[in-house]
Amino acid sequence: MPSEEVATANATDEVEAVDEVTENSAEDSVGSSDDSVEPTKAPEESERPEAAADDAPAADVSDAEDAPETKAEPETTDEAESPADAALAAVARQSEAFRSALALTLDQVRNELDVRAAREDGTGARAAVELGRFAAGRIDPERFAMLTSASASEDDSWLEPARRALETLRAVKARGEGLFGARVETGGDLYAEVDRALADAGRAFGAARLFELARAGKYVAAEHDPMLTAFPFRRWSAAERAKAPPLVVEVDGKDLVVGGLAGFLDGTVKLVLVVRGASPAAPLVRLVTPGILVLQTSDAEELQLVGKTAGPAIAALVPEEAGSFLHQPAAGGARVDVRHVPEEEPKKSLGQISAFQQAEELGLLAALAASAAEMGRPTAATEAAPAGSAGIPGSAAGAEASPQRPAEPVEVLAAWLLKQADLSDLEG
Repeated sequence: MPSEEVATANATDEVEAVDEVTENSAEDSVGSSDDSVEPTKAPEESERPEAAADDAPAADVSDAEDAPETKAEPETTDEAESPADAALAAVARQSEAFRSALALTLDQVRNELDVRAAREDGTGARAAVELGRFAAGRIDPERFAMLTSASASEDDSWLEPARRALETLRAVKARGEGLFGARVETGGDLYAEVDRALADAGRAFGAARLFELARAGKYVAAEHDPMLTAFPFRRWSAAERAKAPPLVVEVDGKDLVVGGLAGFLDGTVKLVLVVRGASPAAPLVRLVTPGILVLQTSDAEELQLVGKTAGPAIAALVPEEAGSFLHQPAAGGARVDVRHVPEEEPKKSLGQISAFQQAEELGLLAALAASAAEMGRPTAATEAAPAGSAGIPGSAAGAEASPQRPAEPVEVLAAWLLKQADLSDLEG
């Protein structure tokens, strides 16, 4: 009858509108349906979808798992904040942004699977979900289902991997604060622990990718399933690295081998090392490059600088006896502030770090101090430089004449490295 045909036509238009809204909302999650499958920008705090869990269907019995774990409150209120807690507080803004993006992605994936599940039963319940609340009282979902049940069934082979992606997102979210902390056992490998921790958090990116691949019909189990177990940093896209979670790592000073960490300093990665026990004098000096904030300090309050920088950053909270410096990228060139250079050169190994390696790092720190002095920022560190710094280019004892312009920190480091190089086998 004409009235039924009009109702059917209007209902069909409304279904298409609902589908369009569902597809558009997916573009705000950490995954996308294009070939790069890169996540989108994390939402601001005011846009967090925390309340979305309350609106989830009652049939979803795992809603309780969607809430992140919270840290246990300390037993006494007068207990001092631990160094690791201070480090986590310094990068709280980055951890909150990652959690918000994760919650939004989980909510969108779950909602889409709920819609698909309702479509499978072919009843009025399916039609009610498709039509939405605005159709309540205007369109009979049972009659609408009878009119549309003759349509061809959709391919649902993607649903099983998509559900596993959802479970992975739930598992990552359930880690809570533990997602942003790691601990290197005595004698352990710092690089391996950082790689493991980031690969564990990266499962959120892997799950978002797998969901999009499955929905697009490009899912290959042997190739894509490992992304749900571990998704290492080396596989993260540029967009994913721009949304990287921060990481605070507790490590013994004798295991503070940082050279391999340079490979993680990309995008917006923030690494904070909380050093236990005696430490090498200047381990982080090896990681100084123009665009990376590098901070070595014994003052936990200074770690706030890590959370305030836009690019990649690494910091180490070390004992007072170790060196202290800040290398901070700036528009007119990187700024270096060397606060303390230990006077005594290392005489013995510290764990797996030899005395020679420690002395090389101390020499680099002295070079930075000399460079800062030449650029008009003299510090007490230049007066306390070790005796061996006389041969370091740019130091007061080693310079033959004042340069026409202050040397840039990178130039000083390059000159020092060249001076240390043994080129005798190239002569003649």
